[in-house]
Amino acid sequence: MAHAFRRRPDGSLTCRLEGEEKAIIAQVAQETAELIRMDLGIDQGSGVIRRAADSEDPLQRLEAEFAARDAREPSDSAVRRLFPAASEDPQLAEEFRRLGQQDLAGAKLEDLRAVMTVLDATGGGSSEVSLDDDQAISFLKALNDVRIVLADRLGLQRDGDFDTVRMLQQIGERVEGASTEDEEHVGSDVVIAVYELLSWLQESLLRAMD
Repeated sequence: MAHAFRRRPDGSLTCRLEGEEKAIIAQVAQETAELIRMDLGIDQGSGVIRRAADSEDPLQRLEAEFAARDAREPSDSAVRRLFPAASEDPQLAEEFRRLGQQDLAGAKLEDLRAVMTVLDATGGGSSEVSLDDDQAISFLKALNDVRIVLADRLGLQRDGDFDTVRMLQQIGERVEGASTEDEEHVGSDVVIAVYELLSWLQESLLRAMD
């Protein structure tokens, strides 16, 4: 069972996670990263594009500018939550996406990658997860993005909606012959459990940082 984050005398933030918990968190982080890449059409070379944009070579900067113009509007409902339109004006929203979506997506992918890297370094069994302050910020942002994706899959619009979904799930477990519609409404038990774990872990890390 996961133990809450706490700040140690050396300034690091640590918690203990079971091997299965680490595997689940790493998996949903990876799936969220893949969802972003696929829906926005971002390949593994996006970091190269960002470096080209900062290059002193005018040709490389021009190539990066044209690459950034390919920023597409999200089609997946969860990705739309992660990258909402910056304006109600379609032309302005498109311009904002062209100018900033690649950088925002790159930052989110780096945060998700940081989570996977840290967890992978701890091995497969139960162990402590230790973060410095920069890693903690990446963890918080990545956990929040994964929670947004899971919330979309569960049909949650607000934080308070989760209590309703949880209650319906518990009722459904007690009622024999629940309809398919009821099962779809309450969502997967696994998704609910992962959402709860990430929410608790995020709150635990926030409290430790304070």
